[in-house]
Amino acid sequence: MNELFYHASNIGNLTKIKPLSKLHGSCEAVAYFTPIRAYALFYLRDMDINHVTCGVNKDGVIVYHEQFSNQLQTLYQDRSGYLYICENKNMELAHTNGVWVARQSLVALRTEYVADVYAEILKDEESGATHVVRYDSLSDENKQEYVKMMKTVILKQGYLTNDSKKALFFKENFSEAWNIAENETSPI
Repeated sequence: MNELFYHASNIGNLTKIKPLSKLHGSCEAVAYFTPIRAYALFYLRDMDINHVTCGVNKDGVIVYHEQFSNQLQTLYQDRSGYLYICENKNMELAHTNGVWVARQSLVALRTEYVADVYAEILKDEESGATHVVRYDSLSDENKQEYVKMMKTVILKQGYLTNDSKKALFFKENFSEAWNIAENETSPI
């Protein structure tokens, strides 16, 4: 199997993709790849926030779920990065559909600079390679499910008591969940 795979990075001028990430659920070092360019775009993200809410359905279409209004635009507009194209050399399917891992360094055959990730994602949406479930199209019940889920994340991760970039992201974009979390932890 000699398919080409994509690795997304905010770092330019790489000649090798090294296994520097941790395998989901373990401490093993791997490099992540996907054969789907549209999927790789979502990993050109702010690493401090790291809020990726998409997956690959059974038809190979990327399905992106917004969890707050204009999430896609908020996270990807004005972002740029690099897609490194590598040959599949001993990669293995990972824990998620469309995600592969390599345990050894791979040579980057080509590099694609993506000047505007948001614009590229919108092109993929227009072509049908990506389906975006917009927050504003959700029912009030579904929106409240996200509020409850995000309140749990805020409390579990201790975001109320720190000023990390991710905590500030949650405070700004999940304000209803943030307020509920604050009220639940406030002394009466």
